[in-house]
Amino acid sequence: MQPLWKCSLLRAGVAILTGVLIGQLAAPRGTGLMALTAAWAQGLQEYTLAPGDVVDIAVFGHPDLSRSETIRPDGRVTLPLIGEVEAAGLTPTQLAARIAAGLKAYVKDPQVSVSVRTFQRAMVYLVGQVARPGAVEIQRGWTVMDVMAVAGGLTPRAAPRRATLIRRATGQTINLDLEKLLLRGDRTADVVLEPGDIIMVPVLQNRVLMLGAVRSPGAYDLDEDTRFLDAIARAGGPADRAGTNNIGVIREGPNGQPRVITIDLNRIVRGDMSQNIPLQNGDVIYVPPGPLVRWQEVLTWLGGLGLIRSLLRI
Repeated sequence: MQPLWKCSLLRAGVAILTGVLIGQLAAPRGTGLMALTAAWAQGLQEYTLAPGDVVDIAVFGHPDLSRSETIRPDGRVTLPLIGEVEAAGLTPTQLAARIAAGLKAYVKDPQVSVSVRTFQRAMVYLVGQVARPGAVEIQRGWTVMDVMAVAGGLTPRAAPRRATLIRRATGQTINLDLEKLLLRGDRTADVVLEPGDIIMVPVLQNRVLMLGAVRSPGAYDLDEDTRFLDAIARAGGPADRAGTNNIGVIREGPNGQPRVITIDLNRIVRGDMSQNIPLQNGDVIYVPPGPLVRWQEVLTWLGGLGLIRSLLRI
């Protein structure tokens, strides 16, 4: 079995060589192996260094200054005479120029070369409701779509709209709409990954909004099998003088427009469980402050499903 660093180097080289060969098909006659070799070397020199890479630094005529260094997690290497040098994010050529500039105060006309001995293992981590959670080794330029394909996609319990990406390098949290990306194929929702990224996919829960004459209005995350009566209880029950005979469950209809399912809580109390309907993610339960309510006015007040979704953050 090949050592891991050789496999990484081979993959990088194959990617570079593939691009070179494609270009050679359209190149004028007379270009050959020397041109391919030069392009290969140029491709490696254009590689962007990252923490974990091991680089060979050669200062010609000064073997005491030449060495191999591993780029630390902070992106730097420590060198004789000049101390710490920022390396991550630079190409080998750029790093060589930076080192040479630092050595000018100590070495006359320093000639420096930098080559990559070992490429880092770029890993991202999948947590939660994915088919195969855990660490995934990525290649440069991979996106969320690429990693989710390797991980086998989402589980049936996943909440794709609530997924997040945590960028450990900066502490930044990025919201991911995996429904838009994976189910609708909208690549505008895709994100290019960086080593160390963590993708978190939470379990699906029904988020409903309780409004009107309830004791504790607001958004509630409920289990998928939660029914109307359980949700009312979570909100502390109806307030005094609430119109319990005409409570509305506002839900998106087949045409995308909101519709109202009216519930008589008094019938449920008397034992009619047909009124105790299961809830769906995005439902809005409105308990009117009295027995009379004009549902069209309520829908106008809510401003349609756009406002509902913004209140629910779904």
